Amino acid sequence: MKASGDQIAYEHTRYLVEECGERIAGSPEMDKAISYVKEVFDSIGMEKITASFNVPRCITKKSRIAAQIGDEWVEIDHTNICFSKDTPEDGITAQAVYIPCEKYSMGLIGEIYPLKEEQLGEKVKDRIVILGRNILMDYPDIDTYKLLEKYHALAVIFTTSEEQKGIPYVYANYETSKETYMIPSFVIHDKDARKLAAMDQIKLHLELETEILECESQNVIGVLQGTDWKNEIVMVSGHLDSAVSSKGAVDDAGAIGTVLALAKQYKELWDAGIKPRRTMYFVCWSGHEPGLHGSKYFIQNNPDIYRRLRFNLNYDIIGIPTPIGATYSGIKEHEKWIRESVEKQGYDWGIFSGPVPCDTMNITSREVPSITLSASGVDFCHTPNDAMDKIKKEGFREVLGFSKSFLDLLDQQDEIPQKYEKEIKEQVQIYAHRYKWDF
Repeated sequence: MKASGDQIAYEHTRYLVEECGERIAGSPEMDKAISYVKEVFDSIGMEKITASFNVPRCITKKSRIAAQIGDEWVEIDHTNICFSKDTPEDGITAQAVYIPCEKYSMGLIGEIYPLKEEQLGEKVKDRIVILGRNILMDYPDIDTYKLLEKYHALAVIFTTSEEQKGIPYVYANYETSKETYMIPSFVIHDKDARKLAAMDQIKLHLELETEILECESQNVIGVLQGTDWKNEIVMVSGHLDSAVSSKGAVDDAGAIGTVLALAKQYKELWDAGIKPRRTMYFVCWSGHEPGLHGSKYFIQNNPDIYRRLRFNLNYDIIGIPTPIGATYSGIKEHEKWIRESVEKQGYDWGIFSGPVPCDTMNITSREVPSITLSASGVDFCHTPNDAMDKIKKEGFREVLGFSKSFLDLLDQQDEIPQKYEKEIKEQVQIYAHRYKWDF
């Protein structure tokens, strides 16, 4: 009996999670995952492109947060932010101040928490600043660091959301890690931050020592040549690497399982003579977690491919059977196509507009339209909790059904407008500045 698409996606995901494990770009485990993807493309007879690039890897040698409670120093569960600045060898001991941040939403998984200058001033000078904000939704943040430098903060501790299970690892921009505004940075859970905020005085001791390795990794892309408009490219993508401490089942092995399942489906149609009019790229990015390096360097080093891109269907947080949200950057015509495909499948999806802080950011400077599909209610990414027990076959069914319907509808269009709505353009510019991922 022929395996179903959801079964194929599940099995690819299982291999990446259970056989490869924590897939940090530049690690042997990631190299094993890359080899697996190459073998999958070879097994279905699909042409492939591989692209090597340098990627930084952060090794934590020492990390500590302790709070003085009475006469005792109590350890606080935390993670350190990769590529932030180390503390002096004997650490930092200082008073801390808690500053809550208001949320501004952009799309399903786009949120920013702009730090306001009036919140700072003398009260943060020579202190450790605890910022109440959802670290996974809004980081890195160059403007916040510049403000903290202006008012002479010693270090910064970001927080999770209230619902977060575990404390995630996140990454500062490697490209700005040596800037004067970078300071030692950590993450604690929202519940611990609120306990500290309730104290009359918060005195903390921080220690951080890291080592940065320059490693090499690869993107792997399966290619199906188009017919009528073979010089135009439609890209289907996800990221193969995981964050520190996590096997990255939902974020983002499930996305790669989906990409590989679709690659097989479209290759079988291609072999039967049913070929797409545009060339299709089935993309497995590496180096996503430390700063979107794989997609960034590939686009920068292949301007001809970038000029040929017409659409990007991206997956980030896939495989858990919760409602799916589709966030697009484009115009109302693109949204109409999305709604038509969702309604055709009979799904109850949320459809949002705006940029998403993922690999689609690296195609926005030319206003290439994109969709990112993400499962909702996921509160364990970038932690050890993102494991295979979260993945279910039914978590792939709607994603695969929509993807086939939408990609086929896209293929019917004689032209795909390369344009964004004004509001989306403005939001993209905010992200591009904050994340330094524009070029």
